[in-house]
Amino acid sequence: MKMKADLPQFTGLRGIAALLVLFFHLRTPIGIDLTFGVADPFSKYGYLGVDIFFVLSGFILSHVYAEQFSQSLSSKSLRAFAVARFSRIYPLHFLTTILMLLAYGIALRVGVTPTESSGYSPTSLILGLLLVQEWFGVVAPNPGAWSISIELLNYITFPFLIFISTRLPRYWPALAIILGTVVAALPANTNVLHGVAEFVMGCAAYAASKQYKGGVSWPLSGAFFALPFFVFYAFNISNIHNIGGFGLPALSFTAAVYFLAMSNKYDPFARLCTMRPLVFIGEISYSMYLLQWFVWVGWKHVIAKLPFFSSHPYGMVTLAAASLFILSVVSFYFFEKPSRSWLRRLLS
Repeated sequence: MKMKADLPQFTGLRGIAALLVLFFHLRTPIGIDLTFGVADPFSKYGYLGVDIFFVLSGFILSHVYAEQFSQSLSSKSLRAFAVARFSRIYPLHFLTTILMLLAYGIALRVGVTPTESSGYSPTSLILGLLLVQEWFGVVAPNPGAWSISIELLNYITFPFLIFISTRLPRYWPALAIILGTVVAALPANTNVLHGVAEFVMGCAAYAASKQYKGGVSWPLSGAFFALPFFVFYAFNISNIHNIGGFGLPALSFTAAVYFLAMSNKYDPFARLCTMRPLVFIGEISYSMYLLQWFVWVGWKHVIAKLPFFSSHPYGMVTLAAASLFILSVVSFYFFEKPSRSWLRRLLS
């Protein structure tokens, strides 16, 4: 299957999203909320980085596969897509599940009760290994894999979504974005609902960017990216369902991705996203994301209790982030990439 060129600005944006999730996890290392000055909005609501992942996933998959799946849904193309996506997400998911089981066993051995202990039941383990845990509202051994479970659902529906969408009127992207925003804002929303909605909105943003051939000279991508963080922070929102759920992040991040695709070289946010350090973090972001809980088991339950780190929390979170980064680099080069290539060759 012929792949299209990479989109470095979106790899950099994926890196920013990964750093946001990390920033959020760094906030409460020892039971108190740390503050980070002007960056505090991005720490307090850093979990919204996962929503950026969902929108980006829809956009990038459309960039790579839309032309092919708009023509036909042949068994050959569907199999190639399935092999590529399974090889991309499953090996590291399996490894981190095993690592979390080992960490859980060691923790119990030394008398520590880890958080999210419900994720270690036989049912949770089976559903987690099948990557369907979030479909049933179950916590897996690696809690962070909840979004990967939703991504699997997005992957299953994606080829059919593209095939159908290209046979709809030209204004379907606008309708999809409006409907997706409504779904994401539902009071009784679930992670599955808003994750799927944001993925579809990313697909719609790509289709809209192909319909509009001109460029955008206004620096809008960064403004839309930052909007949800500062709105939620300004109103000190503890539960975003109180002000429309994920509707604002879904719509704002979709607009940010659209304008980033349409931006020229003078857009400051586009220039930020193409910086080599952020692009590199985007490349290792999957390892950073899935390894966070494993790293946190040691740091939050063991190292944070040491006298020096309990009295120097900012030093602790700095070293915790550094250890996660180093482990992610090792994982990316020595496990994630080799296992992906090996599995694709095996299944193909």
